[in-house]
Amino acid sequence: MINLRYACLLAVAALLSTEAAMAQDKALGRLFYTPDQRTALNANIRSVTKSPRKRIPPPRSVTLSGMVTRSDGERTVWVDGQAYHQGNPEDVRVITNSGDPAVAELKVRGVRKRVPVRVGQQLNPASGETLELYETPRRSTQE
Repeated sequence: MINLRYACLLAVAALLSTEAAMAQDKALGRLFYTPDQRTALNANIRSVTKSPRKRIPPPRSVTLSGMVTRSDGERTVWVDGQAYHQGNPEDVRVITNSGDPAVAELKVRGVRKRVPVRVGQQLNPASGETLELYETPRRSTQE
């Protein structure tokens, strides 16, 4: 008796789901109505893929301001004073080191190699050298 009920419920559910799927199909309609629209779309895609990419220079310097890795593995990294939770800045990829929590490798866009940087150090991507913050020239505040 119970199996018959479940069989009936399954049949009704299957019937309702196929009707809902058919109704969705009709509501969507076609995306492109004419061949001219499809040709224009293909031409647009070709022009975008053939356009040359603009070379954006890497940042002048990157400072690793801080790192925190929680016990559950989530991390927060401060790069140039900006916090990034489980992510990276746009131009820089930060690879943390579980063996030494004060060191991370920075991979800067436009530079081929990863550079190990300690918290508080500044990386010059053009030369690949790291400087302590006290070694970097200070900007005048009277500008």
